[in-house]
Amino acid sequence: MRSIHLHTTTYSFLHHKTEEMGQFAPQLRFIDTHARGDKKNGYQFEIKPDISVYHESLADAVPTACNSLLLDMHIEFKRLGQDDPFLSPSSGDQDQQSFIGSTLTHKDMLGQIGAYAAAQLASQFRMHCFSLFILCNTAHIIRWEREGAIVTEPISYNVGSTLVEFFSRYSQAPPELRGINTTVSAATEDEATRARTKLNLPNSTPMFKTDIPGSGDGSPFTVIFARSESSPTSPVCHGTRACAAYDPTGDRNIFFKDSWRIDAIDINPEGQIYSRLNENHVPYVPICLASGDVQCWPEQKTQTFKHSKSPWACRKGVAITSHVHHWLVLDIVGESLTNFASTRQLIQAIHDALLGELFLLL
Repeated sequence: MRSIHLHTTTYSFLHHKTEEMGQFAPQLRFIDTHARGDKKNGYQFEIKPDISVYHESLADAVPTACNSLLLDMHIEFKRLGQDDPFLSPSSGDQDQQSFIGSTLTHKDMLGQIGAYAAAQLASQFRMHCFSLFILCNTAHIIRWEREGAIVTEPISYNVGSTLVEFFSRYSQAPPELRGINTTVSAATEDEATRARTKLNLPNSTPMFKTDIPGSGDGSPFTVIFARSESSPTSPVCHGTRACAAYDPTGDRNIFFKDSWRIDAIDINPEGQIYSRLNENHVPYVPICLASGDVQCWPEQKTQTFKHSKSPWACRKGVAITSHVHHWLVLDIVGESLTNFASTRQLIQAIHDALLGELFLLL
């Protein structure tokens, strides 16, 4: 394969080079978005990656600006060496203490590209996402997930074909390897209509569904829900999203929680704790209808911890906590404590919570 010749002296480069990158990955669409950002991204500010990459499966729906809901990958360009937040490992020193710069400029740069990744992970049903940071004639490929980020060493893309090969392979990869959670799909029109009516949602609200393991009779528990609003903070977090959802089998509203739980032997999954409380008839505790880890793909478990022990890792022995994708369904949809009809109702809620806590301590 041939190399990609990119120069980042001015933004005029973006208009001329996106087509050159696209020839190596015909399934991807490279859109110059450095001046056309996403204002509805969950942050209080507009995010504007230099290039937003979309998949051809969007067809005519490919945006002309940055759209975190549809984004497949973002690319950020810088031309000054001081903007590079990544320190290359010293020759032969794979155990140096850090490959991240400590200056304010370095932190600002990491915050910028981290905000793009956080907005994408928060607005989509994703397990992980990729991005590129390009500084003059070198590039870093970054894989973001809830546990951390894996960054490649500098890639001299004008010399070798590594970057070309990455785009070619990425464009042909199945959705799961690109980070898309395929266990979530669009609800049928009939399912969506019934769910919107039950949940009192506008008719234009897109509805999704998934099957959750661990129901009482052992069969998958189907849940229909709308995309919950979330405020992105950092790509590295539990990624918790909770919302009222619809149970088509029981024709009722339920509580659905999607998160990345800590994967440790001495920490019980939240669903198991609810189930044990229910089995022991602890009062004022919601009933767990279904819960379980998502098992269909290895990517449903975070990978940073595993790769931190690889021979090529810049720093060995980093304390990283492994996480796994976890779903939980409860029978009660709670109300905010600011929404009470009377002081009595507020005091009753506090009373019930304290009594439930007391039973846990006994």
